[in-house]
Amino acid sequence: MSAFVRMGRIVFLVAVCCAAAFTDMRSSQSASAPEPNGNNGPGAQAASDNKSGDFSVPQLGTFATDLLARGKDALPTGRPDNSSSMTASEMSSKWIELQSRIRADEAAVVACRSDQTTCSQAARRFLSIVDLVRKQEGRVRLGWLNRAVNMTIRPVSDWAQYGLADFWASPLQTLASEAGDCEDYAIVKYVVLRELSILPEDLRLMIVQDDKREVGHAVVAVRYEQHWLILDNRTMAILNAEDVHHYRPLFALDQQGTHTITTAALDQITDR
Repeated sequence: MSAFVRMGRIVFLVAVCCAAAFTDMRSSQSASAPEPNGNNGPGAQAASDNKSGDFSVPQLGTFATDLLARGKDALPTGRPDNSSSMTASEMSSKWIELQSRIRADEAAVVACRSDQTTCSQAARRFLSIVDLVRKQEGRVRLGWLNRAVNMTIRPVSDWAQYGLADFWASPLQTLASEAGDCEDYAIVKYVVLRELSILPEDLRLMIVQDDKREVGHAVVAVRYEQHWLILDNRTMAILNAEDVHHYRPLFALDQQGTHTITTAALDQITDR
């Protein structure tokens, strides 16, 4: 199978990945999920009471309640996309184009920090997440980020939200609607981690093949203490890449561009 045909299949699968993700999120969130460090520390209400300046911390427990109430009605709707002809070059162009919108978002966030009268609601949400996560340390910080983003965004397909087969929203676009599919969760986490000064070589937005569900998926990989960790919208837990055997890495997106992965092991994603 040629690389371009293989790439087209993956893009198609990634565009519909969140339908499978919804069931996992609902079961994960319906239980009284532990805090990101794995212990039953301060609950979501305690988190919501924290403040950073005038930016209120997201209500981390609200989305779970709403999602359960919506039930099956919350499943993404729309028809399958027709992007199976997309080439690796087209994927690279999509990532480059997204970077220009990310830079515009970052400029809006800088302006918001210096003058709150310029703040959009989306910029306030972004800063709430950043300021909340910045107060944590170590691996716990990653757990807070994963949970905050997962609980802020509800799963919706690109067809339902934008009328497009495959659209990669910028962080502020996603936070404005508080809705998106798997790559939109991953993009928000990726940009928050950049805002927190994670080194570029320690950060990837990953396109993977989920061999268990036979669909494509998007996650964030971040290197912490020489180990790659996975931030996934399907779970509140931080996953060790070496333990995630059903995710087969295909492409890594970072500040260097788009890279084809040459290893089947998720914890060896530096082998590009």
